[in-house]
Amino acid sequence: MKNFKSTLLILVIFLTSCGTSPKKTADEKPVDRRTEIRLTQYMVQGKGLYQTYCSNCHQADGTGLGKLYPPLAGSDYLMADLKEVACLIKNGKTGEITVNGVSYNQMMPANTHLTPIEIAEIVTYISNSWGNEAGISATRDVTQWLKNCNQAEN
Repeated sequence: MKNFKSTLLILVIFLTSCGTSPKKTADEKPVDRRTEIRLTQYMVQGKGLYQTYCSNCHQADGTGLGKLYPPLAGSDYLMADLKEVACLIKNGKTGEITVNGVSYNQMMPANTHLTPIEIAEIVTYISNSWGNEAGISATRDVTQWLKNCNQAEN
């Protein structure tokens, strides 16, 4: 497994170094090379984690499952508060939520075994896929967000 991760990292670095024009943030400032490489790495790792832990309900393409499970693609709920999303992934959620004007009331199971970096990778992947564009959710930020989760509300 360690060799796979090392190989994957080398591949990511190689692919991103063959570059096109530099990516830019929402305010049109260039993203530094290190952040761009980290974003690519988080996207690759996050996709795998998403497929393992999330796609069964939210679907591989992030469209959700009818009125049972909400979409992540183009989701106003997701993009409104990534801090809460990190908490939902870790602690789960019961009760009603509204996503893009539609109410959903299925329990989301907790993933208490996921580490802060794994949650950061999932949040980065879902917040930068299917029309969403939020940039990287850094592990240090997600670690802080998880410390501040209000588990009583989840």
